[in-house]
Amino acid sequence: MTLEEARRILGVDPGEDPAKRLEEFEEARDRLADLVREAPNDTIALRYQGGLQDFDRALAAVREEIDRQKEEKVAAMMALVPGSVSGRKINSKREGFIDEPVPPPHPIHTITHAPKTPAQTTPAPEVASKPAPPKPAKVAGPDAPTDEKESGGGARMRYIVYAIVLMLVGGAGGGWLYFHMEADRKEQREQEATFLEGLGAKLVEGRRWSEAKQAYQRIELLDPGSEIAIYGRRSIEVGMREEQEQFVGYWSGEALAAFEAGRLDDARQAAEKVLAKYPGEKGVLELQERIETARQLQVREKGTELVRGAIESCNWEEATAALGKLGMDLPGDEILRVLQKEVDDAKARQQAEFRRARELAAAARLRDQGKFDSQVLDWMREAIALAPDDEEIQAFYEKVASYSRTLRVPDDVATLGEALERCRDRDRVVLGEGTFPGGLVIDVAIQLEGAGEGKTILTAEAGKSPVLTFGPNAKGATAIGLVFQKEGFDPSDTRFPAVQLRGAEVSFSDCRFESASGHGLEVIEGGLAEALRCQFKGNGWDGAAAHGKGSRLNVRESTAESNFGHGFEIWDGAEAVLKDCISKRNSRAGILVDAASEGIEIAGNEVFGNREYGIVLAAGASGRVSDNSCYGNMRGGMVVRFSAISMVVEGNRIEENSGGGLILEQGLRKDIYLKNVTRRNTSGNLVTGVSFDSG
Repeated sequence: MTLEEARRILGVDPGEDPAKRLEEFEEARDRLADLVREAPNDTIALRYQGGLQDFDRALAAVREEIDRQKEEKVAAMMALVPGSVSGRKINSKREGFIDEPVPPPHPIHTITHAPKTPAQTTPAPEVASKPAPPKPAKVAGPDAPTDEKESGGGARMRYIVYAIVLMLVGGAGGGWLYFHMEADRKEQREQEATFLEGLGAKLVEGRRWSEAKQAYQRIELLDPGSEIAIYGRRSIEVGMREEQEQFVGYWSGEALAAFEAGRLDDARQAAEKVLAKYPGEKGVLELQERIETARQLQVREKGTELVRGAIESCNWEEATAALGKLGMDLPGDEILRVLQKEVDDAKARQQAEFRRARELAAAARLRDQGKFDSQVLDWMREAIALAPDDEEIQAFYEKVASYSRTLRVPDDVATLGEALERCRDRDRVVLGEGTFPGGLVIDVAIQLEGAGEGKTILTAEAGKSPVLTFGPNAKGATAIGLVFQKEGFDPSDTRFPAVQLRGAEVSFSDCRFESASGHGLEVIEGGLAEALRCQFKGNGWDGAAAHGKGSRLNVRESTAESNFGHGFEIWDGAEAVLKDCISKRNSRAGILVDAASEGIEIAGNEVFGNREYGIVLAAGASGRVSDNSCYGNMRGGMVVRFSAISMVVEGNRIEENSGGGLILEQGLRKDIYLKNVTRRNTSGNLVTGVSFDSG
């Protein structure tokens, strides 16, 4: 490599002496070597290695040039010293000397000495192995010394003078050399500090904080108290704060967005990214707690659904497995005890129902006379509801049901409308699998049956009428295993329900009321609806509602889910019994009671995940609300207005709601409601003195 190429690689100007920056080059080379060793991957290490090799070749060329210049300076200085080796040529390859003959110096003057004895003679310093030139002849004269002692003393004096001269010359040269080298070192320190300043700025820009700190620490060593080092350290602190704010802001924002969208796994991962790098972030720690609480609630809700779904299907093996998994996810959670009790109770209930079904079937057989008997038919209807999979009970039910006239659609008649035109009280209409048009009125006490759960669907257009309307003469009518479903959506204020009872008394079992613009099931004009194991889902208003004096709603073991109003609503003088039901994820309250009536019983229900409150008791002349579980509702667990002071509220579990737990209006004494369990609610467990004047 040529010297010009080396200068270009090292950044040395054409007129600049590279020897002044040799120490800087050595340290720069060490830093490059450190970069190779500390590179985060092989690609970057190879890139640094190539630069290091070029740097080493350039540094070798500069060192050779510096050595050559040093040899020339030494030779020039030695030529100035008398008796020096100025007559020798420097060999730059072995840094020694080559003897070459040189002409003798011209004498300035000659001095004659008397002959000396060997003891008195002081040998002259030998410069080379060649013979010395002949001595000049002695010259006699009046000034010539004649005493040998005097002659020897003069020679010694001359040597002393020469030594002093050499010392003076050497001292002056040494002082000049010292100050010259000190100036070089200062310039090198300044150049290195300038180089490190630029390097530090680039490292800060690249957010390589550790390396940047090392660069500014080196500047501080070179120049203690340097403003460059102080400013550099401050820029590192500011940069690190900015990086932290940006990192925390981005990932905490991602965590919050995912949390609000219900993507709890994504939210947890984003929060963990922040805490892994900055463990003390208070806001993210609080968000992590909220995420974990929501995750536990989600796990609890999902596990509860699996267990209860298995209970509904009487699959005890599946229920036990789901309960075991939930126990692993939420060890020690109170819901485990609740669900285990539900499983045990359901098993006992199934056994009791089976025994009851057998007892009813036995009583029906004893009473059966081979002709229609309403009591026998009622007993067998209850028996088959209690033991639907019992083939013996099913066969006997078909026998006693055949005493009534049975019309099968479409086997016997083409449509349900045609069958209804022919029906009389106690007739039986059986619909096959498939979808059938509704929009019909039933004003006769018939038994309407489907082909099995979810297999028979009755529909009607949203803006025209209910799917079925039961009139006041349909007292004692039954509907079994049917799906009532509306098509389209009607945004008007007079939306039709899926099924409407106008003074009728109808029993529904294993039916579904879905996608109505209005209520799923509506009871008015003093009607009575009994629903067993039914579902009310995705309706535009409430899942099931009763209003008006004398109207009654009796719902057991049923579910109201994802309705745009309340799950169940009773108001304007109506009465209701809601037992062992689930009301979840409705847009308003799970259960609303706003009826100044007697005979209200709300017991054993599971109410969770509703966007407003779990249970709202706005008014009630008397009644009992007990043994319900309200959790995970967005505005609160249970609200009691002063107008519902006469209702007994006890034995309820109200926990982990986003608002208050048990919320009491002004004027209600909290000691009346202490027989409820309230815990882990966001805005307080028992909240008193609340005003609802503003809604």
